[in-house]
Amino acid sequence: MRPSLERRVSCMERVLVARRRTRYLWQDDDESDAALRARIRAMIASGEAGPNDQFVTFRWRSPAGDGG
Repeated sequence: MRPSLERRVSCMERVLVARRRTRYLWQDDDESDAALRARIRAMIASGEAGPNDQFVTFRWRSPAGDGG
């Protein structure tokens, strides 16, 4: 690859990586995976998140027999 083309590709990679954000979401026990995906799609549609963003979900599952 020519050095000038290599520099352009490198610059494009930095720009694209910089725009990707990590979004952290909490998923309740009663929320299904389909509902979570719908919430993510709604965030992207509203402009709150980008289509290239990374979504990390957190969920707490209580031990069996524990009320909390």
